[in-house]
Amino acid sequence: MNVIEIPLSQIEVGDRLRTVDPAWVEFLAASIAERGQDTPVWVRKMGRSEKYALIAGGHRIAALKEAGKEVAIASVVKATEAEAQLLEIDENLIRRELTPLDRATFLARRKEVYEALYPETKHGGDRVSDQVAKLGDLVGRFSEATAERLGVSERSIQRAVARYQALAADVRQSIAGTWLAESGSQLDELAKLTPDLQRKVAEYISQWPDVRKVSEIVRQIENRPKPPAPEKLEKFLSFWRKCDPEEREQIVEYAAAQMPSVACRAAWDKASDYEKQTIVEDFAPRFPGFAKTQVAA
Repeated sequence: MNVIEIPLSQIEVGDRLRTVDPAWVEFLAASIAERGQDTPVWVRKMGRSEKYALIAGGHRIAALKEAGKEVAIASVVKATEAEAQLLEIDENLIRRELTPLDRATFLARRKEVYEALYPETKHGGDRVSDQVAKLGDLVGRFSEATAERLGVSERSIQRAVARYQALAADVRQSIAGTWLAESGSQLDELAKLTPDLQRKVAEYISQWPDVRKVSEIVRQIENRPKPPAPEKLEKFLSFWRKCDPEEREQIVEYAAAQMPSVACRAAWDKASDYEKQTIVEDFAPRFPGFAKTQVAA
């Protein structure tokens, strides 16, 4: 990889998968003005011309222009257009500041590029020979290869791609930069809706950004009555389902200590035969003369 200085006028930025954040550009510009460009951008040569196509570093290019610079420090990469797209996508995917919507967008695009480069890895792909089939086994499926590269689970990759595919293209564009783009769970709720309803939700958000729950927005759009507040037991059960086994044990121990007779009666009445045997074996040493054979069916 060759690192050189290239005039900004010779770098073609092109269409980017991720829009430039003005606030981040302003921050980078101030840093560049103070101490110069720390990290090279990635570019590739465009044929025999003097032009270079930007692979990664859209924010840095914008910041250099903002800082009044005329050249950029760049790493020149030898890559095809498809390989360059994969490099751009991967360079962005490893960054922590990506929103769930950004990440879904990059992963979906990576899937398209990856399967264009390695069509033998697609499910149901045209395996025209044993050699191609073996190559597919060596390269690996998209979700498997991407999960290994990014250090995440295959399931998270598949969920993000499915999230992207379920959202209408114009809706994805409309909600970029809003609170909804930053919430994976709410994006999943939006993805369950029809495209027309997705558009109505996106329009609603642009007008009333303070309502931050898709289900509530849909309720208001459809003019449905507000559901009654959950009862105390429902609230507790909702909390209980979110607890891990250790937390549940602590809750049971605390509650049993408050009403021991109720706890014992409830445990016995709800217990299976096996669990009743376990209860007896636990309590028997505490009650001399209480035989295990007295267990009621």
